[in-house]
Amino acid sequence: MSLKNLLLKIYRLTLVKKAFYKVNLHLYKISLRGIGILNSEGGEITGEDNLLKNLSETYKIKTVFDVGANDGGYSKTLRESFPKATIYAFEPQPESFKRLSKVSIANNLKIYKLGLGKVEETSKIWDFADDAKLKHTQPTSTLASIYKDVIEQYHGQKSMSFDIKITTLDKFTKQNRILSIDFIKIDTEGNEYNVLLGAKELISGNKIKVIQFEFNEMNVYSKTFFKDFYDLLPNYEFFRLMPDGIIALGPYRPLNYEIFAFQNILAVNKNFTKLIRPFC
Repeated sequence: MSLKNLLLKIYRLTLVKKAFYKVNLHLYKISLRGIGILNSEGGEITGEDNLLKNLSETYKIKTVFDVGANDGGYSKTLRESFPKATIYAFEPQPESFKRLSKVSIANNLKIYKLGLGKVEETSKIWDFADDAKLKHTQPTSTLASIYKDVIEQYHGQKSMSFDIKITTLDKFTKQNRILSIDFIKIDTEGNEYNVLLGAKELISGNKIKVIQFEFNEMNVYSKTFFKDFYDLLPNYEFFRLMPDGIIALGPYRPLNYEIFAFQNILAVNKNFTKLIRPFC
C-alpha cells in the first residue's frame, strides 16, 4: 500500500465520522485558503499586489481596463503599477461614479458611467437600500450588482435600484479606436461572464492579453459555471492568484474549478503565457 493510500485509510478510520463533521468543515475552509480561495483580506493576501508588481516588471502595459471600478481604489493601484498606461475605468452605479470622478483627476483615468455586458441596453443595478440593516457597513456601495438576488438573498438586505446604461467591450473599443487590451480586471458581482460575452471579437482576435476576474458566490445567482468561462476562452490558460504568485489550474475538472467562493482568476492568452511563467 502506498503512503498516500495508507494516510487516506487512517483518515477514514479516524475522522470520517459524523462527530468530526465540524472539524472537517473547518479543515476544508482552511484548505481552500491554501489553494487561493477565500483570501479576501486586501491586495497582499489576494495576490493582486504581487500580480501587478510582476506584470509591471515583465512587459510594457499600454492599455488597461478596470470594469467595475467602484470608487477607484483599484484604479489608483493600477495607475501606481502602470504609470504610463492609458487606464479606462467603468462604473455604472451613480454614487460610486461620483467618488470615482474625484479619484480620476489625480490619477489621470478615463472614466465612464457605464456598465459592460453582452449587449447594448438600459438596465438596473441593485444596491443596499438606505434603510437596509447593514447599510452602515457598505457606505461606499462596493457590493452593487445587476442581480437583485445578490442583494436580497445572498446579503439578506433590502434593496434599491438605479437605472444604468450598458455597452459591450467590442463596441466600446471600436468607437474609441482601441486595437487591443493588455490587462483587464473585471469585478462586477456576478456579471463577469456577460462582460466577456460582449468581447467575442476581441477574444477571437487575440486582442486581450491578460484577464483578471473574480469567481465567487455571485456566480450562483447569475447561474454561471466556471465551465462557461473555460469554453468562452479556448485560447487562454487559467491561473488562480496566490499571495506569492499564481497557480496553473490545468485541464478542466469540476472538482478543481467549480468552487463558488471568493477567488481571483487570471486568464492569459496562450500567445503571452511565457511572459508570466516566471512568477507561477
